[in-house]
Amino acid sequence: MGDEVGGRLRRLRAERGLTQRELAEPHYTAAYVSSVETGARTPSGDALRHFAARLGVDTGELLGVTSPRDDVRLDLDIAAAAADFLAGNGSAPKMRRLARRAEGIGRRRQAGLAWLWVARFTEGGTRPRLVAAAEAALADDIPPYRELAAALRANVLIGPGEPHHAMHLLRTALDASLDGHPHPVLLLTLHAYLAEGQLRLGETAQAAHHAGEALRLARGGEEILAELTGNQRRLAEAYLGEGRVADAIAAVSVLHDLLHERALRPVLARCLFARALARRTEDLEGALADLRASRAAAPDHAVTLELADVCRELGRLDDAAALLAEAVEVIPADSPLSASLTFQQGSLALARGDLEAAEAGFAHAIDVAALRDARGVLAASVDKAGELLRDQGRSEEAADLLRRGLLLLGAEEDVPK
Repeated sequence: MGDEVGGRLRRLRAERGLTQRELAEPHYTAAYVSSVETGARTPSGDALRHFAARLGVDTGELLGVTSPRDDVRLDLDIAAAAADFLAGNGSAPKMRRLARRAEGIGRRRQAGLAWLWVARFTEGGTRPRLVAAAEAALADDIPPYRELAAALRANVLIGPGEPHHAMHLLRTALDASLDGHPHPVLLLTLHAYLAEGQLRLGETAQAAHHAGEALRLARGGEEILAELTGNQRRLAEAYLGEGRVADAIAAVSVLHDLLHERALRPVLARCLFARALARRTEDLEGALADLRASRAAAPDHAVTLELADVCRELGRLDDAAALLAEAVEVIPADSPLSASLTFQQGSLALARGDLEAAEAGFAHAIDVAALRDARGVLAASVDKAGELLRDQGRSEEAADLLRRGLLLLGAEEDVPK
């Protein structure tokens, strides 16, 4: 037991950046701490209490012994750190310490959930390693927890350009969950990530299907979820204070579900975008509502442009103009969205009856789309510009424009005149 206590003492001291002397003072010596850490001596009860106080932990953590009450307190600590992340003032080192604390006392589920939170709010090359740590901790857990890590793994794969592999992982997890463990938050997560991935792949109909399922399972927007989270945390703490540990365990489980749902807010905003794209053909007002909700939840340039286009189609030209003016300020000239922006400026000018500005807008859109290899925007711009020229009786110019457009799209040089 001395070896195990010494190892925990050494790990916790190193995590906090303390020297052996700093941990020992004022009642013990650095040599005494060294002998405990190497397992040569077993600390007394007074020494354990001193070390625990200096390290900011319970003596049970040093001994590797915890009670159900301690487990609930650890869950509440992880929930508080997660809430900090969601509020924009989270500390990755703090959550890492909680993950290692959970590992140190053999609480693999709590460790896995803590690593998931760190992974969600980390960018760059370390993120896959953090997901791997969560997967390892949850590998032997029940499917709902195990598949949460798999879902985040798939989400990580989408970014570096492995969407097809990610979609396979998500579909496999979804099928398994529906067959045996249909946990509501897990199903919400899987549908939301599938919608986002299929949207990236251009599979709009499939994205809209999964988006609809995710939005159906969601319990509300950020304001409602934040209120529910706060109430649930207070409920768990009240049960714990009253000694109703079993009720506290149940309450803290719901608390973590609510926090995970709040973490999906940016993905659910993409779900609203996906559903709006599908609704445009038959329900412009519904698409407008989805786009506005998406933009409010997580501002996105593509959503802003889509919203401007829907406003134009509905005849709300001033709203469309305001949105495009905002987009001009924030979309860089070298962005792939710059082609869509110039096309929409031409479309708005046409809707307002300003044919000269519309012609110039579409011509500019053709140039930008060709430069950015935005083939869909290029084809639409050529079509609109050609139609505008034909309506003015300028058939020869329209034919020349069509030939140029076909060449830009990759047609052979000997396009017939």
